[in-house]
Amino acid sequence: MTKHLSKLSILLSTIVLTSTPLLALAAPDSSQTPAAQPTLASLGATLQQNPKDIDAYLQRGILHARLQQNIPAIADYTEVIRLDPNNILAYSNRANAKVNMRDYRGADLDYSQVLRIEPERAIAYNNRAFARHQMGDCKGAISDLKIAVELYRIMGDSSGYQSSLANLKKFQRK
Repeated sequence: MTKHLSKLSILLSTIVLTSTPLLALAAPDSSQTPAAQPTLASLGATLQQNPKDIDAYLQRGILHARLQQNIPAIADYTEVIRLDPNNILAYSNRANAKVNMRDYRGADLDYSQVLRIEPERAIAYNNRAFARHQMGDCKGAISDLKIAVELYRIMGDSSGYQSSLANLKKFQRK
């Protein structure tokens, strides 16, 4: 797993918001030149040569997600999870793709897996709150947002704190 940390840090270095304002999708570093950015074709070729290349599946999943191709993105993230059952990035991004497809139950399960692996991941509580709210589980959503607010406060992440707090207030009014 540690051999993937440097590559994952590139993926985690930039956050790109998806169509849902509560959700964030980890994306490759946008400072790379366009020539250095992989394409679906180049990643497919890489995977033909090495079908166990976790980073290639992750990058291809991210590219599919950017193109709003949620089904192939989910397939790539699922393959990453098969190869590395504790891959937080794959669970998070697969959950985001499921939200885009309105599969809120599936997203809830994936965010729960993220929290099983890393229980103090504020963004996962925030995102799971959205999925739970969409399923009609307002109590669960509010509970998750309270945890997210507290974690963001502890981390000193004022942007995450303010966003989760605003969502919490909105959900409590409903």
